[in-house]
Order: sequence, then structure tokens, then C-alpha cells
Amino acid sequence: MRPFNHTNATSLAEVRTALADGKTSIIAGGTDLLGTLKDNILRDYPSTVINIKTVPGLDFIEEKGGKLTIGERIPGP
Repeated sequence: MRPFNHTNATSLAEVRTALADGKTSIIAGGTDLLGTLKDNILRDYPSTVINIKTVPGLDFIEEKGGKLTIGERIPGP
């Protein structure tokens, strides 16, 4: 596996900034991404992997009504 930087993001603004360079990949668990990095099969290898599990409010991924939602659950009526 080639070397890369790893960052634990603390805000969505930090994630947006990191993604702006075009050389950053997102990880939120990472089993698939880390396996891909170890196999060295990516055409464009990331210079940085940013962990979004450490961003407050991004505590779930949910599919409902054909839409995917990532983020804080908002209590409904």
C-alpha cells in the first residue's frame, strides 16, 4: 500500500476543504476503500483519506422513499 495522509474531520467545512484538492477520498468505516488501497488498483491514488465518522451530526445513513440521507436525524411529528 502506498503512503497517504489520514485526517479525522471535525466539521463539514473541513471535509469540503479537503475534497477541494481532488486528491482526497472519504472514509466512514473504510473496509472497501482500505482493501482497494492495499490492492493498488486505483488509477488515481488519494493523497489523503478523510474520516467523516468523526464529524458531529453525521451519525447515520438511511434510505427512505428512494432517497439516501446522511446526517443527523431530525425528530418528526
